[in-house]
Amino acid sequence: MVSKRQFLLACAMALPVMGFAQSAAFPQRQITMVVPFPAGGITDTVARALALKMGENLGKAVIVENKPGGGGQIAAAQVRQAPADGHAIYVGATEMFAINPVLFRKFSYDPFKDFTPITSLIRSPLVLVVPENSPIKDVDGLVKAAKTEAKGLSFASQGPGSIGHLLGEVFRAQTQGQYTHVPYKGSAPGLQDLMAGQVDMMFDPVISTAPLIAGRKLRPLAIAATERAPQMPQVPTLLELGLSGLDAQVWFGAVARAGTPAPVVQRLNDAMHAAMKDPEVQKRFAEQGMQAFPSTPAQFGQFMQAEAARWAPLVKASGASID
Repeated sequence: MVSKRQFLLACAMALPVMGFAQSAAFPQRQITMVVPFPAGGITDTVARALALKMGENLGKAVIVENKPGGGGQIAAAQVRQAPADGHAIYVGATEMFAINPVLFRKFSYDPFKDFTPITSLIRSPLVLVVPENSPIKDVDGLVKAAKTEAKGLSFASQGPGSIGHLLGEVFRAQTQGQYTHVPYKGSAPGLQDLMAGQVDMMFDPVISTAPLIAGRKLRPLAIAATERAPQMPQVPTLLELGLSGLDAQVWFGAVARAGTPAPVVQRLNDAMHAAMKDPEVQKRFAEQGMQAFPSTPAQFGQFMQAEAARWAPLVKASGASID
């Protein structure tokens, strides 16, 4: 008769074998990367670039499915309701993992309890831009205008509680100028009004601003990062200009449903890292102002926790909220 101790010991010894078997058998079918944005956006572009190379590595098709809306909740629900076997992946941005759970009064998922991290993917620092024909030539001139102009300055953002909004609020607090926040529904409409002179300034990722800067539609004043952006080496950082704590970036990462076996998560991590190292993918990312920053599952989990701890207090302090 087998004792309880012998049974538990046998189970413990079987776990590594089971884990190896799960990893060896994965994937068993098509993998779906669920993206919380419409087709053609930055997250969609990233996912599709990786999906092709991942499919080659894993031996099964990897497709991208767009499920926009609800601040990421619709896409997240699809992955949460799928089996915890790694065949459904949620690819989201900073907001989905670190901002929206606090920004929305009612939010349907917990990034840390409902999902297990796979890897961080790419990042892009924010850049402070003004219209190309603006009389403001540098950050000193911008701060002076905010303090001397009768109405101060207006700054656009991608929406209430977005990184651009929160960074603008931190900039306002540090420079003590008069700034009026003008929220938009995403980067595109905000940038359009900025180029038209309807608003004075905006913090937006290098990803979306670089083509407009190259086309002489916008003028970059400073990078909100600890280092200069490779795409704009001539543009100083806000830290260089004496403003600390204003480093911010939009980042993207991949997670699977909580409970997904660790060997499967590691298999996905390996496939994504291999895709990010592919010369074609690296070239595409570089051309669009994106920087790959792969990580282990544990590192990405720690990174998400740190980002949530950083942004949540700023969301609350801003007073921004969405029903």
